[in-house]
Amino acid sequence: MADRSKIGMVFPSYTMTAEKNKIAEFAMAVALKEEKEEINPIYYDEDSAKKAGYQGIPIPPTFMISMGFWTGKGLPEIVKALSIDINRLLHSEEEHEFYESIYAGDTLTRKMKVVEMFERGKRDRLGRFAEVTVLETEVTNQRGELVAKVRTTMMER
Repeated sequence: MADRSKIGMVFPSYTMTAEKNKIAEFAMAVALKEEKEEINPIYYDEDSAKKAGYQGIPIPPTFMISMGFWTGKGLPEIVKALSIDINRLLHSEEEHEFYESIYAGDTLTRKMKVVEMFERGKRDRLGRFAEVTVLETEVTNQRGELVAKVRTTMMER
């Protein structure tokens, strides 16, 4: 069961670079492709990205979710800090709000905070409700500009 005393808790800030190869790897995974030549070339070829009107290789729209896995100790760090049983964890919802474009080579820093925890649904056969945890993450670039906000909703069933 999630520890509700953690509402308001701020996780350590973590920084990563949006690397060209990681962008292509993520785009391939989302598209279920094994070769980068099978995905949109804007995600691996700078000339193609510029011809499409971008300043460089852009990130795919859902790339921000990878920050939780590729920074710090990943998901295990998050669930441990919140006393969530990873065996009962479901990813319920994800919202992304972008303020600036993000390109290969940008250095991104995430600041994640627990904003809500509540019960949802009917009791299970053991008398437990689903426990919901909502995290909000602000992402800034190397210039300190807010480039994205991510709202993640997890459910412990």
